Amino acid sequence: MDALFVAVNAKYVHTNIAVRYLKRICENQGFDCDFAEFTINEPQNIILQKLYMQDAAVYGFSCYIWNIGTVLELCRNLKKLKPVCKIVLGGPEVSFDAEEILKNNDFVDFVFSGEGEALWADFLSDIPKPGQVIGGKRVEDLDKLPFPYSDDDLRNVVVGEKLVYYETSRGCPFGCAYCLSSTTDGVRFLSLERVKNELKKFAELGVMTVKFVDRTFNADKKRALEIWKYCLTLSGDTCFHFEIGADLITDEAIEVLKAAPKGKFQFEIGVQTTNEKVISEISRTMDFEVLKRNVKAVKENTQIMLHLDLIAGLPFEDFESFKKSFDDVYALNPHVLQLGFLKLLKGSRLREDASKYGMMFSDVAPYEIFSNRWISYSEIIKLKGVEDVLERYMNSGRFPRTLKCLESIVGSPFEFYEKLSNFFDKRGLIGQGVKRISLYQLLYEFLKEELPDENLSKVMGEMKKDFAAWHSNGVGTPEWYKRY
Repeated sequence: MDALFVAVNAKYVHTNIAVRYLKRICENQGFDCDFAEFTINEPQNIILQKLYMQDAAVYGFSCYIWNIGTVLELCRNLKKLKPVCKIVLGGPEVSFDAEEILKNNDFVDFVFSGEGEALWADFLSDIPKPGQVIGGKRVEDLDKLPFPYSDDDLRNVVVGEKLVYYETSRGCPFGCAYCLSSTTDGVRFLSLERVKNELKKFAELGVMTVKFVDRTFNADKKRALEIWKYCLTLSGDTCFHFEIGADLITDEAIEVLKAAPKGKFQFEIGVQTTNEKVISEISRTMDFEVLKRNVKAVKENTQIMLHLDLIAGLPFEDFESFKKSFDDVYALNPHVLQLGFLKLLKGSRLREDASKYGMMFSDVAPYEIFSNRWISYSEIIKLKGVEDVLERYMNSGRFPRTLKCLESIVGSPFEFYEKLSNFFDKRGLIGQGVKRISLYQLLYEFLKEELPDENLSKVMGEMKKDFAAWHSNGVGTPEWYKRY
């Protein structure tokens, strides 16, 4: 085989679009090549055995913050077993310090920096002397790229119930200091005709979820609206997931989105913070009041699943400020509220300015924040606890009635989750596996300590409904369930 393109994904359900592009491009140029996908959870010795048996002249690895450690260890051992093979790294995790990667890892022969689709066929035609960084060539016309998924590939994806990652654009019009998309100029788009044809193929073959990797899908409002309208004409149960700017949603879009059946669309919205000073410092373009109005309009008028994000550890955001950001976003009543932690990505402006902000962060991927001038590591640990119980209770979707009832009782949502995390921490449960059915008992024990009997009875009545919705068959009735 001329080349094997290797992806080590974060989860089994993920697909890697990069290795598929490269396989199709090189095949079209007459090369014998393929791609292989694994996950970071698979034993490395098993992955190594499979790579060895492929017997490729060139192994190209797609590198990200979640897999770089695994990839480097695989490459080190693969080179021992196949000293003649050429090992090539590409992707965002190696594009910004390519020379250093080569210097520190003598088993790596080449690093591709930037977009690689326009380079690989020429590279395989005449492989240069090892030890070089090869600069990417920007693909100006995305329509020149082949459709990355073959029909057989998509059928395998459907059988495996995996997500399909799909891009209709590259780049972002905004310049957020924590994001790598701000390092490229302008936005390039696939033609609408091509997008519609490819979305139709996904729907016809029964893909469960199409996750658009466009950084701000509705940066072009008119184009986004056209694609949403088209998705609504497609038959089948395919779900389409978009990362959008909520403050860019128009009234016309709301009217169109009203027609979307439940499960058709998911919107992921990066709020990150509601502190205006922080927003300005990280060069983020966002009007929170407009965002708030639009999110409420989507929530009240459509059946779209809303996933909102916050980032802890941004400059000028102390613990109290983050608490306010949390409560502001929680009040929008999203289906999922993701509490993330700042990662100082290679190539991002925040990483370059880390010393300016007193950023202390991990030296190894994913380069997560420890502390800065405004927030301590102890406070980050507290937020990790909040994240833990937020995932178990709100984001699990198993306690909607209970949490809705608590909103009118507990005051600050953040303070509620902070106290609940302290309760879990005292029992040594933060970061530990807990049976789902046990979460009800733990919440009952916590609320029994926190609430007067009248409020407790009210909340437990709602928790009985949540419990029954998930555990109606074959589960013993807990004592608290009988009591209320």
